[in-house]
Amino acid sequence: MKKFYLIRHAQSESNAGHAIRPNHKIAITKLGQNQATDVADWLITHVPTPDKVFVSSYIRTHQTAQPYLDRTGMTPVQIDDLREFNYLDYEHIKDLTLPQIVKMADDYWANNDKTHTDSPTTDNFANLAERVKAVRDAFDALPDGTYVVFTHGMWLGMLMWQLMLGYHGGECPRLFNMIKFREFELAVRPKNCEVYLMISDDGHSTISKVRAGGDD
Repeated sequence: MKKFYLIRHAQSESNAGHAIRPNHKIAITKLGQNQATDVADWLITHVPTPDKVFVSSYIRTHQTAQPYLDRTGMTPVQIDDLREFNYLDYEHIKDLTLPQIVKMADDYWANNDKTHTDSPTTDNFANLAERVKAVRDAFDALPDGTYVVFTHGMWLGMLMWQLMLGYHGGECPRLFNMIKFREFELAVRPKNCEVYLMISDDGHSTISKVRAGGDD
């Protein structure tokens, strides 16, 4: 049996409305630093000696993980496929107001085209689904044990969406209904430093919230 403690990163500059930056450069705030310390305290109590710690390639997961890494002395393994869904090009939104960015995002989801990309440097919806499935496959290949994973809100939403649909690969029209996914994802999106436990046993996985998060 494998246990995965999945944590959404601490409050970021974007969450707080402080700055618009390229997605991979968005850092955590002062409140986020406090949240990271608090979740490290919780993890030390519940997961003091994991087999491995995973982070995405985005700086905010590294910063969120750091207090826990300092306490455990562990070195994280970076998995790029854990990164957040990057569907709007920074160059297209950097000079826009927040309402304009929200409209762009709403239009993207309403378009309901899994292969549409905002630019050659951004993801499409199919990419997100494929990345989450690739991480699930990599996790399935791990030996039994306990793992800690620092990732992102929409990434976790896609994980929960796939598990809810019983998705194991191949064609699945329901999986790629972007409008339905968006409704689901907004309803279940974890708060900053919220912790979910995914238990995998003989190819079957369940997920549940085990620690509440803070304000975004």
